[in-house]
Amino acid sequence: MTTVILRNADCIYTCDDRNRAYRNGYILVRNHRIAEIGHEPWQGHHADISHDLTGCVVIPGLINTHHHFFQSIVRGIPATQRAFAIDWLAGLYPLWSELDPEALYWASMTATAELLLTGATTTADHSYLMPSEDGDFVVSQVNAATDTGIRLHLVRGSMPTMEGDLAARLAPVMGKRLRRLQDRDEELIPAIEDALRIHHDPSRHSMLRLALGPTGVSYARPDFMRRIADIAAAGNCGLHTHYLPRQIERTLSRQLTGLDPLSVLAESGWLRPGTWFAHCTELDDNEIKAFAENGCGVAHCPRTIIRLGYQIPRIAAMRRQGIRVGIGVDGASSNDSGSMLNEVRLGLMLHRINTPDDADPLSEWMTPYQALLMATRNGAAILGRDDIGHLAPDMSADIVAFDLDDVSYVGASSDPLAALLMCGSDSRARLTMVNGRTVVENGKLASFNEDAIVTNAGAAGHRLLSAAQRHTGIDFARPTGEGQQAHMV
Repeated sequence: MTTVILRNADCIYTCDDRNRAYRNGYILVRNHRIAEIGHEPWQGHHADISHDLTGCVVIPGLINTHHHFFQSIVRGIPATQRAFAIDWLAGLYPLWSELDPEALYWASMTATAELLLTGATTTADHSYLMPSEDGDFVVSQVNAATDTGIRLHLVRGSMPTMEGDLAARLAPVMGKRLRRLQDRDEELIPAIEDALRIHHDPSRHSMLRLALGPTGVSYARPDFMRRIADIAAAGNCGLHTHYLPRQIERTLSRQLTGLDPLSVLAESGWLRPGTWFAHCTELDDNEIKAFAENGCGVAHCPRTIIRLGYQIPRIAAMRRQGIRVGIGVDGASSNDSGSMLNEVRLGLMLHRINTPDDADPLSEWMTPYQALLMATRNGAAILGRDDIGHLAPDMSADIVAFDLDDVSYVGASSDPLAALLMCGSDSRARLTMVNGRTVVENGKLASFNEDAIVTNAGAAGHRLLSAAQRHTGIDFARPTGEGQQAHMV
């Protein structure tokens, strides 16, 4: 039985039922679980491993509720740096269609490493591009999560239909390769059922669980939405997809089904606990009320909202109605960063923009602690977990420490959490522990060689770019539109 003692933390925010925080505290970990939390001095006499966290703020491991690992090796692409969502997708799908299991492995290594280095110990990944003819993409992601040591909720995704007019726009460019992006039921459904049977572990303290969901609500295929919901219910797993919904989506839903988007979700069996939606930037009052009444969660991805020019979601209204709102990093092509801590920092502030003059900031603007709860307890509840998200005896030992002994935190010692979320610039953790295993120590991966990830993931990204340019003739390195650009010489 291995014991680990974390000592002399300046402040431990437990996020427990009593919202306790300990100044000058310790945490004892025994056999992958938290055994004790208290004030120094620790009364024990021996531990197998000891970490001195003097100068650190300690929090529960952060929980990322939305990501797309496959995007992590193709960031900042010039051709899509200034594009709204549909044009952004049209510019990147020819590139993403080159994905193969090896590239996905290194993309997943990149994403999970960056998450662990910035305080995330659990992550959901919405993996909806898995061409059936190219091998087992699920295994690539499972192996990567095992190698870096992160706790994974893999959303075994799909693309039965493409958003808007994307298929028509991409067909002349991609030709037969467009088939790599769209799933066929006769291949997809058995693959989903196999993945659930082989990989989904619903037990307490599980390191790997699955959820299901297409990339977006398929209004052209409500039968497919129902089928996925039925498989998830039978397999005791969650449901997840993107849902904004913009006016074009509301119009399409009416045209194809005669129903509004919320009614499509209701009739398809998607309004239930265990379902969570990404972005939700344009929810109306009825949708907010229905999500709250049916126990649906929301993954708020602040940087993506800015990157793609989405509307700012009504976070205050969601919270008032009791919707569990978590934080999501989202894919690197719509974020260009994979830092979980920086996403929480931005999430604390972003909802304040365009606050009405008659609003009350003291009731509607989040405190640093409320933002932390979004990224911990709320994330755990959204994913259906009672074993992570706060620090207490018998909880999984998912623990993160950030060093506040830095010039960027000077003057903020009266509130260590505000220092971390409102003042800091660095986002690397001093210590990240997942299930009692130290995976980051002193800002470096302890579980895998970071240089190997950089080298191999970079090579995989170059390979995808070269293949996509060869197949389509698109110069992805060429910026689009007007505007001053630097010229390489």
